[in-house]
Amino acid sequence: MAMKIDQLNEAFQNFSAASKSLETYYGALKERIAYLTNELEIRNQQLKDALGDAEQNKDYLKAILHNLEEAIIAVDPEGRVTTMNRSAEELLGTSSTEAAGMPFNALSFSLTTDNAATQLKAGGRRYSVILSQSDVIDSEGSLRGRVILIKDITRLRELELRHERNQRLIAMGEMSAKLVHEIRNPLCSIELFATMLERDLTTTSHKDLARGVTAGIGSLNTILSNMLFFARPNQPSLRTMRLDSVIDEAVHLLQPMMETRNVRIRTSCMACEVCGDAELLKQVFMNILINAVQAMPDGGFLELRMERDNESVVVSVKDSGSGIAPENLERIFDPFFTTKDSGTGLGLVIASNIMRANGGYIKVASEQGKGSVFSLYFSVEKKEDPCNGSAPNPGEKKSEDYERPALRETVSAV
Repeated sequence: MAMKIDQLNEAFQNFSAASKSLETYYGALKERIAYLTNELEIRNQQLKDALGDAEQNKDYLKAILHNLEEAIIAVDPEGRVTTMNRSAEELLGTSSTEAAGMPFNALSFSLTTDNAATQLKAGGRRYSVILSQSDVIDSEGSLRGRVILIKDITRLRELELRHERNQRLIAMGEMSAKLVHEIRNPLCSIELFATMLERDLTTTSHKDLARGVTAGIGSLNTILSNMLFFARPNQPSLRTMRLDSVIDEAVHLLQPMMETRNVRIRTSCMACEVCGDAELLKQVFMNILINAVQAMPDGGFLELRMERDNESVVVSVKDSGSGIAPENLERIFDPFFTTKDSGTGLGLVIASNIMRANGGYIKVASEQGKGSVFSLYFSVEKKEDPCNGSAPNPGEKKSEDYERPALRETVSAV
């Protein structure tokens, strides 16, 4: 009996020791669980913060990508569009929603290389662009897709061409001035002798021959005058002037020429004041209009339209002639370049020089068989306006009289 009691006490002691051990283990486990719970909360918060930062960075990078001036298109390894920024949408004329999943080469645009420059045609417009592609490689070296970057350099290209043309004009101007000086001296003597000869042959059958010599000398003198104007253009007398009045005068002077060539003209101009030399600008419009009429030997339609925004006034002269060949389009402002059987090739050069002297410029667009559009840009900015403070032209209304200009349209027909 006593042995059983001893065994029972021993079992009870063992149970008590096991209970204490289990209680100690439970306390440690509880502390461990509390520690792990706290660590989990910290890690969850860190993960949440990281996801928030990642989402914020994603939105930030997306905003940067969306607002870049360069067109950026991302495609998958199969060449299907996955992402396009706003510039790409505007350049290609396609929204990112419409383009998503489409093969990049299936988008409505075309690329050509001309004279070492890449031309992109999309949405009915043509751009000079720089195109580059880069592969997207992940950390394991696998191809994830490609990024296509298209930079529109149309404006930069125009400025480069304009600078090159100006450099050529300066060189040709210097040469022309020397040539005119060297030719005019003997030409004056020839004209004097021809006039004396014509007077002496008045009563003979050779009178017409002498008159022909005099007329030829007159033509040469006109050519030399144009060359001299090209080489040393008149300094413009800038003043506030009515641009629409200058246009009306130029059209009126050329009306007989247009009637004889069966050319109809429609003008759409508003009362508008700019700073410039009225007489020189009238010569610009006459040169442009004469070119347009000569481009329509069988008659046609000529449209002259004026538009205005906050920065400039644009006068567009559109003809329905044969157009200008692409290879000639960049050369039409080169001195002595002409596709006509007769002419000096100085008309457009002089017009360009005058526009530049009056703070403007000329842009040309043409398509063979459909005609050409010459756009003349006049600045209306008032920052450094040389006309500020100048007296208005006599008999001219003040500028405030034209706060609400009415559109005036005239149509002249044969």
